[in-house]
This record gives sequence, C-alpha cells and structure tokens, in this order.
Amino acid sequence: MKFKDVISRVKGRVEKTREDLRKQRSQARTALRNLKDNFGDDFVDRAFNKARENLAPSNEQLPVDFQLRQSNLLRRLYERIFPVSHVSKIGYRYGREFLDDFMPVSNEAYIGRGSYKFVYKLPWSIVVKVSRHVWPSDPLFGSLYKEVVKNPERFFTEEENALRDHLLKISPSYKKESINHKFYRLGLEKYHYWKVREAIPDLALPTKYFMGMRYRRRPFSSGFYETLTPMDTQIMLAGKHLKEFAKAGKPEKQNFISRRLLPRYQFEFDGARFGRVKKNILIQIKEDFQRLIDFTRRLAKDEKLILDIHSENIIITLPEFHLRVFDFHLFDEHLYADAYTGGNSEKELIEVIEKFVDSLDLHD
Repeated sequence: MKFKDVISRVKGRVEKTREDLRKQRSQARTALRNLKDNFGDDFVDRAFNKARENLAPSNEQLPVDFQLRQSNLLRRLYERIFPVSHVSKIGYRYGREFLDDFMPVSNEAYIGRGSYKFVYKLPWSIVVKVSRHVWPSDPLFGSLYKEVVKNPERFFTEEENALRDHLLKISPSYKKESINHKFYRLGLEKYHYWKVREAIPDLALPTKYFMGMRYRRRPFSSGFYETLTPMDTQIMLAGKHLKEFAKAGKPEKQNFISRRLLPRYQFEFDGARFGRVKKNILIQIKEDFQRLIDFTRRLAKDEKLILDIHSENIIITLPEFHLRVFDFHLFDEHLYADAYTGGNSEKELIEVIEKFVDSLDLHD
C-alpha cells in the first residue's frame, strides 16, 4: 500500500470523526431544549387542573393498599407529634423568594414513605411527595447527578435558577452547600423522570417537580418548623399495585443491615385476582409490561443504568386497566450493586414482572 493511500485513509477517518462529533453536539443541543420543554407540557397542567376540581376520595373508597410502604411505628409516631400542616411551592418573584400553590395537609394525610420520599394526601385527587434527607454519599447520586452539577441550567426553569442564586446570596456560607445539593437533587429527580417518560411516555405517571417548603407544627405552640426540600405532585390513581397480586413472598438472602433497612422478597403472583377481565385487556397489559422490560434492558445494556422500580410502584388502574409506573429512580450499575448487596441487577427486577405476566396465563 502506498504511503499516499495511508495518509488519505487517515484523513478520511479524521474527517468522519469530526463529522460524528458535530452531529453529537447538535443532538446534545436539541436534547437540552427538549429537556426544558418536557417539564412545561400543557397536558400535564390540564391533568392536574382537572384533578384539583375533584375532592380526594377516602382511603376506604380506593382499591389501594396504603400499607405497602408504611413506615415503622417510631416514624408514624413522629408524624403524629410533629404533623405536617402544609407545603408550598417556593419560587423567585418581585426580587425575593415567593410562596405560592398552598397545599394543606391534614393529620390523616400521611400515607407512607418510599425509599427517598414521604407521601401525603392532599384535599384533592393529588398526592404530594416530600423528599427525605439523603446524604451526598448515597448511591443515588451517581453519573446522572454529576451531569446535573455540570449543567444545572439544563434542568431548571429561569425562576428556579433565580431562586437558587437568591438563596445562595442571602444565606450564610455554611448553608450554601446544602442549598446547592437540594437544587441538584431536584434536577436529578427531573432527569430520571425525563429519561423514563421519553422512552415510555404513556406509562410514566404525569409528575410535576418543584422546590418546596414544608411546615411541621411545633408541639405545645402555634409555630412551625420550615424545611426547604424538593417535592413533586402526582395524580391519585385508583387501582391495584403489582405487589397486591402477590400470593406469597419469601425474604431474599441479605446481610443483617440490608435485611433491616431494605428488605427484599421473592414473590409469586396470582393474576386471577383481577377478577373476570377480557383477554384483549390482559394482552394489552402484557404488551405494556414487555415495553417496560425492553426499556429496562436497553438502559442496562446501552447506558449501564438500572431502572430501580418495585412492585409497589407499578399500578394497574381500575376500571380502565391501564399500566402506570411512578416513583422510580435510575442508578449506575456498579453503584446499584454496591447499595443492594448480592449483585442485584436489572435481571432481578425483570424477573418479578415476568412472574406476574406468567400468572395471567396468556400462553399460546
């Protein structure tokens, strides 16, 4: 091969690499615009406005087991002694912090907790989820969190960016790191939701994320404890969580600490608990589950991310029989394995779904 031919091939490869990089930068700029647009969807606002027109049904009227992620006795006692009175969205207007969207919370509003959030019913057909305190060392804060830190303007509205700058300006130096961390976590929650909703938009439950203020009542006084923390709201759905179809569950092998803090179980399901349902409806549910499985596998293979979703965060609505997912998080593969000892991966999450689909008895 002549030397000139070698040089020509090298130049061709360099030009191709440059062209690929230009395309990637263009796609990245488009993704940045799309990410901001995704959190201002009109259909989400319409859905929430409609939900606010309806008073929330009582727990007895909902076919939902609110004990699925209930806290321990000590936590429930704390919620009684220091009840949440109300929460509000906090923004930046008129040159200072500004509270709006007042959301009253009754003494009976606490309905449980997830791994990273406390859940409260609102007077309307909406629940508000208040972020729990999480240390920066938590495996939740992996590669996606680093992306938020590098480009925070990508994940926040102009008002949220202005609020963050304002709070950093008026706060003492020892609080600045905590404020930044809370805003980055808000961006991370948005990022997780965006990636899932982009792939399976009709299955991801519409969610509104915002920075909020939580007010807990002081005992023996009329004052409140104020806490700045990320929050989100979701429409209350009537339906059955996947875990409610479990007919048996045995504890998985875990070390002592994981067994106490993050117990995991192997489930067997009974699809007949649906009652009498048309076969075409069950087939649609099966197809929706397959899309969720395919997305979970694709994330693990292409991006090394684990979609952390549990059987109590997958709901089949009634009477429509639609599949919806909510309260999910994305972990880096290696961090997820470290957090949940035993080398758990997306395969174990998929296995639970496949067991449920098998229980529908739709084999040809």
